[in-house]
Amino acid sequence: MSPQRLALVYGGRSSEHDVSIRSATEVLAAVDRSRFEPVAVAVTREGAFKTGPIDASLPGPTEAPLRAVLESGEPIADLGAFLRSCACTFPLLHGPYGEDGTIQGLFEVFDVPYVGSGVLASSLCMDKVAFKRYVAAAPNDIPVTPGISVDLVLEGRERVFERAHAAAEAHGFPLFVKPANQGSSVGVSRADDLASLDAALDLALRYDAQVVIEKGLDAREIELAVFGDGGPDTVVSPPGEIILPKGEWYTYETKYVDDVASYAIPVELPAATTARLQELALRAFRATRCSGLARVDFLVERDSLEPWLNEVNTLPGFTSISMYPKLMGVAGVSYTELISKLVDLGLAAYEQRRGLSTTR
Repeated sequence: MSPQRLALVYGGRSSEHDVSIRSATEVLAAVDRSRFEPVAVAVTREGAFKTGPIDASLPGPTEAPLRAVLESGEPIADLGAFLRSCACTFPLLHGPYGEDGTIQGLFEVFDVPYVGSGVLASSLCMDKVAFKRYVAAAPNDIPVTPGISVDLVLEGRERVFERAHAAAEAHGFPLFVKPANQGSSVGVSRADDLASLDAALDLALRYDAQVVIEKGLDAREIELAVFGDGGPDTVVSPPGEIILPKGEWYTYETKYVDDVASYAIPVELPAATTARLQELALRAFRATRCSGLARVDFLVERDSLEPWLNEVNTLPGFTSISMYPKLMGVAGVSYTELISKLVDLGLAAYEQRRGLSTTR
C-alpha cells in the first residue's frame, strides 16, 4: 500500500509559534515514511494557511523546510478539501488557536480525522480557571493547586488588584500569577511582595482577562504521560520530574532558551506515591474526556508528598526530548511508534464519531 497523506499542522497565532515549529520539525524527521507521507499545513502568525514541498532529503531534524513553507508557501484556497485529501491531521499547535478547541472545531466542521482530544476537552484543559473548578468539584474531587482566579471583565481592574492583595494576605508569598489561557509559562510570574504581585498582574493581563493566582508550594514538579482513549487499555507512564537549579522556577526561558532544566525519568518515589499519581492522572484524563495524548502535571510537596494537580496539557511539547515522548519511551513506546499509534487513535475516534446517528 502507498503511504497515507498525513497533514502536519504547525505554527499558529500564538506566543508558542516557535515551540510548535520545533515539535513539527521532529515529527517530520521521525514519522514512519513507509506508512505516512507528511504534508505541511503551515499556519502563519496572522492565521493564514499555507502549504509547500517538504525536502525529506535533509539530514536530521531541521526547521528550514517548515519555516520556508511559512514564509513562501502557497496559500491553501480550500482548506476543507485539502485536509480531506489527507488520511489524518496531526495538530502540532500549542497555545491559543491550537490546543484550546478552536482548530479541533474546524476539523469537526470539515469532517476530517485528527490526532488528540476533541473540542470540549481541549477547551476545558486550556482554561486554567474552568479546568480547576471542574476537576476539583464532585464527583471528580481531584486536589488542585490552592489559589484564586480574577476576571478583569467581570470585576474591573480595582477589584482584581484588591482580591489579589487579599490572596497574598491569605496565602502569603510567594505567589504565582498566570494568564488563564496560555501555555509554556508565557505571561507567568513569581511574586514575592505586593509590588511584584502588581507587576505580575499587569503582565498576565496582557495575555488574558482571566488570571490565576496560586500559592507557591515547596514542591517538586512531577509529570506523567497518558496515552489512549480513556478506556481500559489507556496507558499511564511512570512519573518524571523536572529538576531546576536552586532558586530557579520553570519559566519560558528555563524551558526553551537557557536549557538549565534536567529531568529524572522515571523519578524515584515511594510506590504508594507513584500509584496515587498514576490514579489521579488517569482520573483527570477521563474526567475531562481527553483522548489520544495528554501530559498531566502535578506539584508534589517535598515533605508530605501530597500531590496537587496543576495542569492537563492536551498538546504537550512533542520534540524527541520533550517530557511527553520521553515518558512514553519509559512506558515502552518509541517516538516513531508513538506518532503512528496516535494517528491510529485519531482514525479510530473519527470512525466512532461517524458511526453515531444524525437522524431521528
